Amino acid sequence: MRTLTNRVGFAACVLGLLIASAAAQTAEPQRLRVTTRLVEVNVLAESKNGDPAVGLTREDFLLFDEGRPQEIEFFSAEKLKPPAPPKPLPPNIFTNRLEYLAGPVNSATVILFDGLNTPLTDQAYARQQIIKFLKEITPEDRVALYVMGRGPRVLQDFTSDSAALLKGLADYKAAPVASLEAPLYDPGVSGADHFDTWLGELSFNLYSHFARDRAYRTVRALIAIAQHLERLPGRKNLIWVSGSFPIWIGDNSVPLPRKAAGRDPVWPEIERAARAFNRSNLAIYPVDARGLMAPQEYRADRAEAVRDSLAADQAIFSTMRTLAERTGGRAFYQNNDLRAAMRKAADDARLTYTLAYRPSHGRWDGKFREIKIQVKREGTELRYRRGYFAQPDEPGESWYRKGILDAAMWSPMEATRLGLTVRVSSAGANSLSLAVQVDPNELACRPDGNVWECGMDIWLVQLDGRELHINTVARTSTMRLEQPTYLKAMEARGLVFMEKLDASPKAKLVRLLLRDVSSGALGSVTIPIQRFLATAGKDAGSSTGR
Repeated sequence: MRTLTNRVGFAACVLGLLIASAAAQTAEPQRLRVTTRLVEVNVLAESKNGDPAVGLTREDFLLFDEGRPQEIEFFSAEKLKPPAPPKPLPPNIFTNRLEYLAGPVNSATVILFDGLNTPLTDQAYARQQIIKFLKEITPEDRVALYVMGRGPRVLQDFTSDSAALLKGLADYKAAPVASLEAPLYDPGVSGADHFDTWLGELSFNLYSHFARDRAYRTVRALIAIAQHLERLPGRKNLIWVSGSFPIWIGDNSVPLPRKAAGRDPVWPEIERAARAFNRSNLAIYPVDARGLMAPQEYRADRAEAVRDSLAADQAIFSTMRTLAERTGGRAFYQNNDLRAAMRKAADDARLTYTLAYRPSHGRWDGKFREIKIQVKREGTELRYRRGYFAQPDEPGESWYRKGILDAAMWSPMEATRLGLTVRVSSAGANSLSLAVQVDPNELACRPDGNVWECGMDIWLVQLDGRELHINTVARTSTMRLEQPTYLKAMEARGLVFMEKLDASPKAKLVRLLLRDVSSGALGSVTIPIQRFLATAGKDAGSSTGR
């Protein structure tokens, strides 16, 4: 793998799309720093009878950061409305833009079925409850179904089609071979088969003795989900159905970036998870898959075991409550009606108020800062995330950037903060040409006289059919655009650069990763190249995008 040059900063990003222009490469992107950060908070407001409190305005809210009043710079009220169908993609086009993959979404609910942390004995009941909920979704609901096994997987992204969601759970076959070497991605295998593979893995208890590994995998999976959902506007509810929750965000600070990577692989993941949660503004709804648990009968010969079991349960409940409170969700445990819990969580998307402000404290030291919001309308109850980690700029060192890209390299979920569209065409035997389009409005470009410079880390990763690594071509590039070209690309919301890929005979997938050096915005797109090459050799126009 070729090494990356370094430099980093912080900048705000917005959404967009489409076409045009030229670029040249230089070795070192320049450093850009923006010292203000926008904190976004989704607020649920309910009257005493539980109905949404409608008609609130910006002037009705008071917002405090650690007790200090803050100016609300942005305000919106989003009502749940019937979703529009996704936009069709032209042939040979691949993208991570959810507006194309799942259609426009103003509020969203994700069901995460956790096969990694749920005992097999509890999975069947939880699965039945998920099916009951999916059968009852309404045309206004926008629901996605994810599972967590060795890694996270999208069985069905956002839709209001109950049949499509049920297919991932109801129509799977029952006996794939369980193996840690089984592929995380196989375009020829249905999502239901992937789901069943993970159930098979759990039946062999592959993870029962690896609590630290499970926690590490869980954190990485949640980071991937947060990065996947980051682009969506409005309320984002993650209903996490699990038998245990082996993470903790109860501490009042996260590790500050170090000057060197060090030997501990865990603390960078915690730090990155805090950043991902801050940016995605994701409300977590932990649902205990074990349901109502009867108290164990006391016996003198097993008193210590009973006490340990009760302590473990209380620890799980405490983690669930903290996850919910700090992200703006609700915790559901000691209740057999998991379907009703999921319905309550989905209903929270009916009406959401979004408030955003720029904190005036100026102290970005990694500590948790408490947010308090008050409303002037009497009898109105509010629910929102209780704060955020005030983290400094992301480190610019190559080890940190490599860690982020390395995690994304193995994730089958596309990161969406930086929107990418890729047109694939044949460039000869086992060779492909990739026209990569990015919106310059989403890049933290800086002026240098009459030229604008945009720095990007670019990785092209080839994986085989078992999703084992074959090779990676990595580099840091700076696009230098003349002022008229840059302004034209900004107006068109599209900037295109070319990549050539010499495909390995063993490669089945290519994962394109692009990270803005200055802002840290990350985007990824997965392309099943064997399928494309097979059709491209006969008819370049017959291949379909995703």
